[in-house]
Amino acid sequence: MWIVAIIGGGVVTALIQMAIQGFPSDQVYVMRTLLLHQFVVSHGFIAVAGFIINVLYPERTAAKLDWPSGPFQIKYGFAQLGLGVMGVMAIWFQGNFWVGVLVTLYIYGLSGLWTHTQEIVRKRRETGRIEWVETANIVLDVIYHLVLTWMSLQIPGVWSFT
Repeated sequence: MWIVAIIGGGVVTALIQMAIQGFPSDQVYVMRTLLLHQFVVSHGFIAVAGFIINVLYPERTAAKLDWPSGPFQIKYGFAQLGLGVMGVMAIWFQGNFWVGVLVTLYIYGLSGLWTHTQEIVRKRRETGRIEWVETANIVLDVIYHLVLTWMSLQIPGVWSFT
């Protein structure tokens, strides 16, 4: 599950930043740094990779997934790129803007939930077995979004609408 490595990359870069700054003990600072690095590093990488594989190599990507190829992949690749751009913009725009980034991530997560669930059902019909990788992807995605939400709730100003 490559997504664990990508999420880990965001954690590692956040830890490097905090190490350079002497590991500040302020919880809000730690949450802000961890969350920002998930937006910028993890989702930035997903955006670039998603754009490349879906826009530049759509047929190869579809074949690896055992899905049909089509123009939807181009739209999906650009949508992923937009997600990454929002993540990078979170460097300069904070506070309520981060709610917009989170909501975009939630919607992207829902698309994954939908797709992985459909794949579980399809593979169950074809093989009679449960696809544990797809199931694990769903569980990981839900946990990840819960953690991002919890971190954002620890940062004053993110969820305030005044």
